[in-house]
Amino acid sequence: MAGSGRLKAAVYVKDPATHEDLVLLPGESPPPEIAALVTNPDAWESPPCDDVEPEPIAVGEPDPTGGTAEPEREQGEAAGAGKKTPSRRTRVPSA
Repeated sequence: MAGSGRLKAAVYVKDPATHEDLVLLPGESPPPEIAALVTNPDAWESPPCDDVEPEPIAVGEPDPTGGTAEPEREQGEAAGAGKKTPSRRTRVPSA
């Protein structure tokens, strides 16, 4: 992937022509000669699969990739088996 696409992380490289330190920011698409200096593949955004854009999700619709909002509880926990009872203190009679 090095050499094309957009960066997803900030990268520091040295320009081979001017020997200047360059800071490439996330979202930038550097020219091919500079992009070739970025050797870490994790610095690049993943290419879209077959150039197909993801299907937009309408506002108010549940996210089809998301799970349930709350994890399901086990039967014992739902019945109150997981709760602690408050400790009881006995009063010492005063003399």
